[in-house]
Amino acid sequence: MPVKILIPLRLFRFLFKNRVIIKQNVQEDMPMLIAEKLRAAVGYTPTDVALAATVLADPRAVPGLSMQELADRAHCSHSAVVRLCKKLGFKGYREFTIALIQELNAQTVTIDDANFPFSARDTLREATDKLATLSIGAITNTKERLNMPALVTAVQTLIHARRIFLYGHGDSSLLVQEFANKLNKIDIYPILADQLGESGWNSTNVTLDDCVLMVSYRGRYRIYAQVLEYMQQREVPTILITGRPESDMAQLSTVCLDVSGDEYDYLKMGTIASQVACEYLLTVLFAGVYAHDYNGNLAALKQRQASLTTGLLAEDGGKHGQEG
Repeated sequence: MPVKILIPLRLFRFLFKNRVIIKQNVQEDMPMLIAEKLRAAVGYTPTDVALAATVLADPRAVPGLSMQELADRAHCSHSAVVRLCKKLGFKGYREFTIALIQELNAQTVTIDDANFPFSARDTLREATDKLATLSIGAITNTKERLNMPALVTAVQTLIHARRIFLYGHGDSSLLVQEFANKLNKIDIYPILADQLGESGWNSTNVTLDDCVLMVSYRGRYRIYAQVLEYMQQREVPTILITGRPESDMAQLSTVCLDVSGDEYDYLKMGTIASQVACEYLLTVLFAGVYAHDYNGNLAALKQRQASLTTGLLAEDGGKHGQEG
């Protein structure tokens, strides 16, 4: 069948004559082995060139396409796809897509600097891959360096505390607010001690029956160091999540939980890896508290769910349930 060419015919002939693959929208993260063969275009017909350009434009989408769908995208025939697969050294389309998936999965993205995980030269796809790698690495590193006895102590401290006072400054304030919201779902209502700038006043309300949970990646916040020293003098249990386990704040805390610490204090794109690591650790603490009364929390969840879907608190005011 005739090939429908979407670029000027004169330009297409020039590209084919010089064995140049169309570069528009080409993804540079294509597996090297297959990509080189497609770009080399050795012995390719004009139809092969058009089909190769389609594959190179979005290689990650190809495994999800049927042979006919790929042919339709390239405006070529079903048999043209088979011929190209054989020129690439595969028996057919299925074997080609399997090899493509394997090579895509085999690609590794390296992060040279957690402070600047991507550069001005990176495409959006490359930045996406690097940020995903950075986040996964931050969680993995935090898990590997986790002191399990310290984690158990922290969970038990939270479970048995009469009240939980949460401290988080700057970006960390968002993390402790999210942690508090999780605890609210299981009928635990922590005190956000930093709220309205009242950390000092709220600290004076802490008793021996309470506990303090503090998040400070840098571990150098003077006010928090004072709070920890104050709690230490009064034998109040404290939990510190930090990326600086050697800091003075860490020495003043009862339990120190260490997160992945590869970020600089100031010279960085943003608090990316540290936020991911701290959030992961807070979620682990929540899981420990939740698991202490798993069945009870689950039963309460179902009861609340009923109130929110069919009771007076439902969006329709419970009318739907009443009609039944």
